[in-house]
Amino acid sequence: MIAFMLAAGCVAVALLHAYRLAVPARADMVAGVGRWDQARGRASRVQRIGTVEAGTFSERLARSIAEQFSRRSRDLTGLNQNLAIAGTTLEIHLSKVLTFALAGLLGPIAIFTVLGVAGLRLPAPFAPAAGIALAGVMVVVAQRELQETARKLRTEFRRTLSIYLDLVAMSMQAGRGHAEALPAAAAIGTGWAFTDISDAIHGARFSGITPWAALGRLGHRLGVPELSDLEGSLRLANDDGAKVKATLVARAGTLRAQRIADAEADANQATESMKFALIVMVFVFLAYELYPSIARLFAG
Repeated sequence: MIAFMLAAGCVAVALLHAYRLAVPARADMVAGVGRWDQARGRASRVQRIGTVEAGTFSERLARSIAEQFSRRSRDLTGLNQNLAIAGTTLEIHLSKVLTFALAGLLGPIAIFTVLGVAGLRLPAPFAPAAGIALAGVMVVVAQRELQETARKLRTEFRRTLSIYLDLVAMSMQAGRGHAEALPAAAAIGTGWAFTDISDAIHGARFSGITPWAALGRLGHRLGVPELSDLEGSLRLANDDGAKVKATLVARAGTLRAQRIADAEADANQATESMKFALIVMVFVFLAYELYPSIARLFAG
C-alpha cells in the first residue's frame, strides 16, 4: 500500500511537470528583470558567504530548486530581506527546508516500519499520512525559524543604528561636516551591523550616490524601514549642511528615545515574567503544604 501511494505521488509529480512544459506560463518582462536582479545579488552573497565546492551535485540541485522557486513565485521581497539580514542565501535556505521536510516525511515511515517488524501492526495509510503531516510541520518550523532570526537581527540592527546616529550627532556637534562624520562614526563601532553601515557608506563614493541613498538601499535590502525613513528625511535636507546636521541630530534623538522605550518594555516584561513565576511557586508550595491536611479532612 505504501509503495503504491509513493508510486502514485511520483506519477502525479511527473504529469504536473509535463503539463508545465507543454503549457508554459506567459513571460512577464518586469518580473524577469526583477528575478535577474535578485539572482545577481544572490550570486554575490553566495560568493561572499561561501557554499560547497562548485559543481557538486548538492550545489547544482540547490541552485536549480532556487531558480525554479524564484521563477514560479511572484513576490519574494520579504523572504529575500530575511535571507539578507540572516546572512544566508536562497539556495542554503531551501536546502535546509528540504532536509527538514525529508526528515519529517521519512521519519514516521521508518518508525512504523520498525514497529511493524516488532509485531505492532498499524493501518497502512497511517505512516504516509503522518509523514506528510510532519513534513509540512517541519517546513513551517524552518520558515518560522528564519523569521524569528531575522526579527532578532533587525532589533539588534535598530539598536546599532541608534548608537551610530548618536556618534554621528556628537561628531557633527564637535565641528565635523556630515561627509566626514558619517564614515568616521561607522569606523568606530564593531559588529556586523556597523560593518554593513560602513560598507554602504564607503560604497556610495564609488557608486556616485549620497551616503543616505546608500543607507536607504541597505534598509530596503535588509528590511529595516528606519534606514529608508532616514534617507527620506536627509533627501529633503537637499545637501544643506545645517539642515543635514539638524536632521541627523533629530533622528538620533528619536531613535534614542525609541531604544530607551524598548529597553523599558523588555524590563517590564521580564518583571511580569518573574512575578508570574513567583505566583506559581507560591501556589505549588501551598498545595504541597495543605494537601495532607485536606486529604485527611476528606478521608475522615
